[in-house]
Amino acid sequence: MGQFLFYFAKGGIKIMGYVEMLESADKKMIVEEKGLKITEDALLLSNFLRKYFSKKNKNSKTRKSVILEIGAGQGIMSLLISEIDMVERIIAVEVQKDVYETLEKNIEINNLRQKITPLNENIKNIEGKYEFIFSNPPYKKVNAGKLPDNVTERISKYEILLTLEELFREIRRLLSNYGEFFVIVPNSRLNDVFRYIYANNMNIISIEINKYKKTDLIIVHGRKGGKANSGIVIDF
Repeated sequence: MGQFLFYFAKGGIKIMGYVEMLESADKKMIVEEKGLKITEDALLLSNFLRKYFSKKNKNSKTRKSVILEIGAGQGIMSLLISEIDMVERIIAVEVQKDVYETLEKNIEINNLRQKITPLNENIKNIEGKYEFIFSNPPYKKVNAGKLPDNVTERISKYEILLTLEELFREIRRLLSNYGEFFVIVPNSRLNDVFRYIYANNMNIISIEINKYKKTDLIIVHGRKGGKANSGIVIDF
């Protein structure tokens, strides 16, 4: 990835930021200098999704799908998977207005209006059914140390507007029968995640543990419906 600095107007205010070149997907992304940054968890989940959907895409019987992203941020994950043929459209939901405005700009500069639909809304107000849902959610507990002064960062990383328990409740509500979900969380929240998944009558297909980096992030891939207790695939 490469980058260069620039200034742009946002809400009548001059903002300093930079454009990050996402060379692996031939995309570019505006990142505010004092805003959210591209994180390892977003890149890990994007890579997992690209591999998974590309593999499904090789199956000629796989039809195109409308996919939902919960907590799209500035749009990096939606940008990175938008090129996959089986992805008909991505509904990218972001609750924070200022972050949503940057998301819109990133969709626009990549000419992806026909592929990504941004929504500035609380996920609890979203309707419809989706075959696939993915999320890099706020997974830090509010009582886990001092909260960041930056409100945007606080909401993006901590369970303030959306807890993990609420996330899986919404995933179940919005998934079609046998629909699949993909969520990345730290190992410290894995027991909670398993409990919330099973409490909502969903099942775990696989978990991927990132062995190459010094990180405790784990990708959980699950399904609504299907045979319970059929085994979990663990990828290292």
